[in-house]
Amino acid sequence: MKKIISLALTLTLALLCCACAPKAAPEKTLWDVSDMPRIDGSTATIPLSEALACDLLGYTPEEAQSYIHHNTTHYAYENLINGECDVIFVTPPSEEEYKMIEESGEEYEIIRVVKDAFVFLVNAQNKIESISSDDVRAVYRGEKKNWNEIGGEDMPIIAYQRPDNSGSQTLMYKLCVPADKITPAPKSLKPGGMGDLIDAVSSFDGGKGALGYSVYYYASGMYVRDGARLCAIDGVMPTNESIKDDSYPFVDGYYAVFRKSEAEGSPVRNLISYLLSPDGQKTAEAAGYVPVA
Repeated sequence: MKKIISLALTLTLALLCCACAPKAAPEKTLWDVSDMPRIDGSTATIPLSEALACDLLGYTPEEAQSYIHHNTTHYAYENLINGECDVIFVTPPSEEEYKMIEESGEEYEIIRVVKDAFVFLVNAQNKIESISSDDVRAVYRGEKKNWNEIGGEDMPIIAYQRPDNSGSQTLMYKLCVPADKITPAPKSLKPGGMGDLIDAVSSFDGGKGALGYSVYYYASGMYVRDGARLCAIDGVMPTNESIKDDSYPFVDGYYAVFRKSEAEGSPVRNLISYLLSPDGQKTAEAAGYVPVA
């Protein structure tokens, strides 16, 4: 009898343990590669696209690097309009890119998917810590040409720009100085690549008076040089926190651009829905981007 009671108790305890044990979380259903739209974009959004490939396709970082190919901002717009990709992650369209969109005869949606900021860089030897937004505008309008006019040492300001249709130049026109107000820069002060500008500002020989600009994600994480540093604007340093709460003066972001004719449930709309979901924003944040909400 004791053996029967003991066996019953053992079975009861086993059943209770099974009932109380946490259920294993269901495995995440990964997308098939055919469910993923063709992606292009700017240099600074390569890690975003790679993070999505890792998250949704289950790729390793190395596989994602081989899978994702971005052709820089302007070429991405061209590829989208020419039907060579389905969605692009880019800075806002320039005037020329808006014109290209209009002339294509297609309608496009432009949706911000993460935040970023337009940032200014100075040479590490430059002692200035902060520049006012008004002074930055005055420099690029050609009204102030010496650092001692904006709180720095007595030396000429070497004001670098970027070529038209580059993402950072479009942000300059949108957020700081319009294209018709900016002082034209010689070709020698308009480096073709984002990294080239940072290299010019960080140059030990002749770079001390340099001032340039970029986007926060690229300049603070993707292409960092000891000879250059980010400068505060109006006393506010660009950080993930100051971008998220909009306390930094020049905040914008990266946008998903795609054809408005994309049907509900298409790979493009599913990707954007995911990216704007809490899980998608966590994926973007884990890759170093600032979420939109």
